[in-house]
Order: sequence, then structure tokens, then C-alpha cells
Amino acid sequence: MFVPTPLQTKLFPCDNKYNQREIYDLEKSWAHVIKDKVLPYFAVLEFEFARFFHKTMGRPIKYISLLIVVHIFKEMYDWSDEELLANIRFDKRFEYAFELPYHELTVCQKTLHNFRMLIQSHEMGHTIFDRGTKHIARIFNIDTSKQRLDSTHIISNMARLSRLALFVRVIENFLFKLKKLDTQAYDSLPKRFLQRYGKRRGYFADARSQKSKHRLGEAANDMYYLIDRFSAHGLLSSLKVTAQLKRVFHEQCSIRQVEETSEDVVEVLENDLIASGTSSIPPSRHDNQTTQQTKPVVEQISQAVVKQANELPSGTLQNPSDEDVTCGYKGPGYEATFTETCCKENPFQVITDVQVDPSDHSDQHKTLDVVDRLSTKQMKPEQLHTDGGFTSGENIADCADKGVNLQGNLVGVDKEPDKLKLVDFEFARDQITLLSCPAGKKPVAQKREKSRKSKSKSQRSFLVYFDLAQCQRCALVTDCPVKLQKKQAVVRFSRAQLISSKRRREQQTDIFKEQNKIRAGIESTNAEMKKSQGLAKLRVRGQPRVTQTVCFKALACNIKRMVKYVQSRPKIDLKFENEPTFATI
Repeated sequence: MFVPTPLQTKLFPCDNKYNQREIYDLEKSWAHVIKDKVLPYFAVLEFEFARFFHKTMGRPIKYISLLIVVHIFKEMYDWSDEELLANIRFDKRFEYAFELPYHELTVCQKTLHNFRMLIQSHEMGHTIFDRGTKHIARIFNIDTSKQRLDSTHIISNMARLSRLALFVRVIENFLFKLKKLDTQAYDSLPKRFLQRYGKRRGYFADARSQKSKHRLGEAANDMYYLIDRFSAHGLLSSLKVTAQLKRVFHEQCSIRQVEETSEDVVEVLENDLIASGTSSIPPSRHDNQTTQQTKPVVEQISQAVVKQANELPSGTLQNPSDEDVTCGYKGPGYEATFTETCCKENPFQVITDVQVDPSDHSDQHKTLDVVDRLSTKQMKPEQLHTDGGFTSGENIADCADKGVNLQGNLVGVDKEPDKLKLVDFEFARDQITLLSCPAGKKPVAQKREKSRKSKSKSQRSFLVYFDLAQCQRCALVTDCPVKLQKKQAVVRFSRAQLISSKRRREQQTDIFKEQNKIRAGIESTNAEMKKSQGLAKLRVRGQPRVTQTVCFKALACNIKRMVKYVQSRPKIDLKFENEPTFATI
């Protein structure tokens, strides 16, 4: 049953429990700021959760505002659930902030878990972050006209496995389920499975570098054997461990038909026949009778071949514990993209947008998504400072169409710096119509190039034709990007290429370098959240949980900055014109 947080001030608050010294210390702590600035807003926001509970039936739930705030502090200090519950019980600041008696303030671990699952199932993490951040920006008059954007690499709660360790892990997980569901089938496996994967977990992956390559091939053939034998098994075919075993094999291995089988493979086949009960020949005998019995099987065998590391795509499974993780150039994990304000007039800067993607996703495709989300939140910047990963001619053009000036360096080196560029031509204000070339000659005609592929507006190509005889006599023809054809001279360009040419010329100036220095400030935000809030290595797995956790950490960072600012100001400055009342929230 849903129970709202009471907003009316209590007649006998918790202040009566403390002496004057304790009250003085509590009013200087974060508890007083949370009590006055944060809790009233979340007490109203919690009504969006009322639809998940019955109005009159059931046990009354814990106050939603209480659960939201305690999770913010959990991510602010990187506490585990046990550490969070201990601080709630024994830290007087929580009791002072919430003004609740001890039995209403205490929360069990199952309640925290259920609340997180509720937020995750309904994707409420971004809603809580967006609404909380917008509330802070409104009451403190945060200017969002200038913002900066950057991404940082984070890791979920998983181990970084080598290829051999990954092979062994998925095989061990499969055999564990097989032993639990079908003991008879597990006991009928060849003895090598018990020796490699049954005695001690991870034993077969613990190999020296000179043996790891050989063991990698053996593990690949073991995976192929298990897939081939149990592909039609009724109990195992639909399990997650079976799907992971097949995924790893198809991503990392290939099948090669074996025409001439080595003695090692023949010996393995003989042991498999003996272990399965289809052969009565003792393993110590290797005569012609054994060879004849294994020959039909040898002719049908396919050997699993491990692919080279450079043949693997970036989306391969990195750890069975977290299937959403991919491997980018920074390693396996996720990329957390943050956008924050950077106006010097702001009392403090706030993080305005959060996005979590697999590690192999390019930053180039995130820029426009960030601008669209900020526009939806009514926090769209006029200038957005980024690094080269988010900047391209297409992104600059598309952001300009949305009213955002994208400031950032273009990556790469100009291999022909002495030659003329598109920026040396004279264009109209629409950045499409070419008026004259560097020599001052006007074009003869211009048209849009036809293309079968659908392109964005900034990627559409245009053809500009010049007089062939004039271009041939021109002294700049050797350095000009014009192409001399049989009947005419042609310059082919797109709006994105023109903007890229202008940006490369502009980013060499001292003015541009000085203006773009402000982008580096977001690196301190990444470092702050990684060192003090545990962003570098999270306690959760899976992209939905990782996204939810990062949203709470970003909101906790905003609240931490707000508390620090309020504590540094005199009490006379703590009244804000834009601060809403309970009736207007």
C-alpha cells in the first residue's frame, strides 16, 4: 500500500532529542541541506511511484523519498547495502534529516533490493536523475547555455578473463548444470572432462604461457564435443549456460574438416569410446583392432580451430557473468558519457545528462543523442565543448541545425598541408552555393549529385563545374582540389566536408585553443566520481543495473556539490527567488 511522505512540519521535531551542541553540528552538516532542499522535492516526486502500489490494501511501504535519498547516499560514498544500513541506524544525521522515529527509519536489505528492481523494471533511473537535476538547476539559477561532454571507461562487477579462462568458465558452468540435471549423462562423459574441469574450478585455465595455446585448442574441441553431444538434450537445450557455450564457440572458433588425424586425436577417440561403454578394448592396448574400431569415427570428426585474436569482433562475450559487456579500444567494460555545465558564473556545475553504452560503441554517434535529450529536458546548450571523439563535420553541421555550436578538435593529421582546401573557396552563407575559387573564377554550373544511398542533409554531395580551359591555365591548378576531366573541371564536396575544412583551419588558431580549454574541466568530474564514488569498478552487472547505478552516482555528485556550496555560504544567502514552495513543486 502506497503511503506518501508527510510534508507538514512536526510539532515536536527530532531537535528535542539533541542538545545545543549537537543541533549546531547537525545544522552545519549535509543533513540540514537535505532536509530543506532535497526531501521536499522527492516527497512530491514519489507520487509517480503510486501507480505501482494499491491505494488501500497491503502492508504500508517505506516512504519512497526515504528510499531514493538513501540510495543517493549509497552511491555518493560507494557503500554496500550492509554499510548503508549501518549508517542509517547509527548516524544521527539521517534521523535529523528525515525527522522519523527509529522504527520508521530502519530499512531491511530486501526492501532496498525490491526498490532497485522496481526502478530497473520501469526504467525510472533516468527519470529520478533528470527530475532531481532539473530541480537543483532551477532553484540555484544554474546557467546551461555552455556545457561540456566526455566519456569515461567503467567496469562492472566482473573479472577480466583471458581467452582460455573464458573457454574454461563456460565449460565449467555447463558441466555444473549437467551434473545437477542429468547425473547419468555427466558420469558418462570422457574422463578428461573430470580431470580438466571437475576437480578444481579454474584449474585447466591456470597454465603457463607456453602451454596456454595448446590448452586453448583442447578447450575448443571440448566445447565442440559438448555442443555436438547435448545439442538435442531436452533439459539443457534452453538453458542460459548452453546458449553461452554455443555463443563463445561460434564467436571464437571455427570448424575444420580433418582428413588426416594425428595419433593424439585417435587416442582421445579411443578413450571416449571406452568411457561411453561402446568399446571393450582396454585403454592400454593400441593394436590394429583399436585402430579399425575408431576409424569410422575419425573419418567423421571435425576439428575445432581457434580464431586469431585480430579476427574477433568487438562484440564477443567477455565474461559469462555479464553478457552485455563488449571490448573497445579501452578494454572490456562500458562507456559512461557525462554532460555538465561549464559557465563560470554558476555557483557550482551540475551534470545534466548521463548515458551508458557498451565499450565498443563509437562516441561519434552519441553527440546528437545528447543534444536531443538535453533539448527534451529544456536544458539545451548554446555551446557544447567536446573532444575529437565526439566531433566530426557531420556532427558540427547537424548540431548547428539544432541551434547548438559544437566546439571540439577534429582528429587526424592533414597529410597535404601546403595544398588548397575547401575553406579557401568562397561560399554563400548557406554553405552549399560556391561563389568563386581561390583564383577568383566563378563556376559555370552547380548541381546536387544523385545517390542511391540515403544520406543525411550534411552528407549530400554537390558538383560544381568550372571552365576547363581557365583551370588548365591557372597557376594554382596543381594545388587545387579541382578534378580536370575531358570536357570540364569539377569540384565535388558536401556541407560536412566544408565544415571540417573550416574547423581544421580554425583549430590551429590561439583563440580557438584558449576557448576550448574549458572542456578539460570535465576530466576532473570523471576522476571525482571514480575515486570518491566508486565509478571505476561498480558493484553490479548488466547494462540495466549499470545504467541505474551511474544515474544515481551522477545525481549524488550534483547533490554533493550543492551541499558543499550551501555550507560555504552565509545563512542570509540561502533564500532563492526561484525556490518553489510545496504548492508549486
